[in-house]
Amino acid sequence: MVDLNWDDKERLEESISKIQDNLRSFERMELNSKPKYDLLVNANDKDWINKLYWGDNLQVALYLLPKFREQIDLLYLDPPFFSGTNYQIQILEGNKEFETLAYHDKWQDGLDVYLNTIYQQFYVFKKLLSPQGLIFVHVDWHANHYIRAILDELFGINNFVNSIVWYYYNKYSAGKYNLPRAHDIIFVYSKSDEYTFNELRIPRKKPIKQLKRVMVNGTLKNAKDENGNLIYRIVKDKKMDDVWRIPCMQPASKQWTGYPTQKHHRLLERIIKIGTNEGDLVADFYCGSGTTLYAAEKLKRRWIGTDNSKYAIYLTRNRLLNYLHKKNVNNLYPFEIVTSISEERQEILNSDFFQKELIIKRKK
Repeated sequence: MVDLNWDDKERLEESISKIQDNLRSFERMELNSKPKYDLLVNANDKDWINKLYWGDNLQVALYLLPKFREQIDLLYLDPPFFSGTNYQIQILEGNKEFETLAYHDKWQDGLDVYLNTIYQQFYVFKKLLSPQGLIFVHVDWHANHYIRAILDELFGINNFVNSIVWYYYNKYSAGKYNLPRAHDIIFVYSKSDEYTFNELRIPRKKPIKQLKRVMVNGTLKNAKDENGNLIYRIVKDKKMDDVWRIPCMQPASKQWTGYPTQKHHRLLERIIKIGTNEGDLVADFYCGSGTTLYAAEKLKRRWIGTDNSKYAIYLTRNRLLNYLHKKNVNNLYPFEIVTSISEERQEILNSDFFQKELIIKRKK
């Protein structure tokens, strides 16, 4: 048996209990939009309100646990990558322009602290995932091997489902002494053998002539006509495999927000279509610019999102409202913004921060 060990891992339950004992209450700070109940997939969900939490994701998850244990159908997690970089953004407010932190990914206390942080978070997030649910964990080359080992321990090696390669073919690389890095990895795990998994098909570049196959006594065989001739068919699509060719976000995109490491909406739409059905509950505890929630809204899923950055919450809120208003659509459920009110956050709310006209640009 292989054991993973690092400083403080053995104090996991003690650390989580301390956080739980000191949890503040969360309060609604805003409620947006009216639901269009005639479009609801499940009439029993008419009281549902989508939730955007402004706060620490571990604290939010612990706060949700009593009510949402094993209730989330899909978790998409895009945690810090252990990249050694703190990501900055440029803010333009009127004539004032300044630089501020989007999120930190520089771990001065080293890998032990990073792994312990991720393990604590995933340990609690797992409790929220339903027995039929899937977790998608997005990583890159910096720490994917460590994250894979953590997921193997938490979910079990036998519950590994896929390792998806996101090939972003349009990203510029300045590396001279290594091959250009052009992919991320998305690990997929389940909690049981009975999980939602929808087959997706994608168009082929050109239609192809393909032998027709039929199942005979449990074995796939080539189909034949009454004269014994092989039967062919013209195929225009194919089953989607585990290598996804989707571009990374560029400033020319209409969905570009300026937030660092923003993921493409097509990537999240695929993930959500694979692992959920309409009306299911999707959660993202590192929601950043809100792409997961945006995709979930488009695909008529319920959602919960969390981020600790006021700028991430600002962007996500505005992105959802702009989608609803510009597309002239009604969302299936209202959404609320919820936070644990502190003196600092009360000052931010008193300044009408979320109603300001801000332009957010990724620092070059």
